[in-house]
Amino acid sequence: MKVEQFLNRNQFHLYGEFNGEVHHVLQSYDSKVVEIINKDGYQLVTLGRDWDYSTTTAKHVYAFLKEYLDYGFQFRPDKVKNKRKYVQSLIDDHTFGYDKDMY
Repeated sequence: MKVEQFLNRNQFHLYGEFNGEVHHVLQSYDSKVVEIINKDGYQLVTLGRDWDYSTTTAKHVYAFLKEYLDYGFQFRPDKVKNKRKYVQSLIDDHTFGYDKDMY
């Protein structure tokens, strides 16, 4: 697993390959807030309970998703007025997973 800073000093991008799956994780302070798993041409996105802990954390989540989701995923936060509501709708319709125990 490799680690690099993402956007500011308290945000980290953890990434690596495990069992043929490529994992991208955004950690904000001590909490994992989003994980993207790529396997066999599919992407599984899971958001943790702190994904919208603050305006800044949510902003970093949107940037992370925009950076690491494939363009075919149709993640378009720039096209909506309320990004938080947009991401919540993707959780509600099960496009994105949600793990309240992710941290």
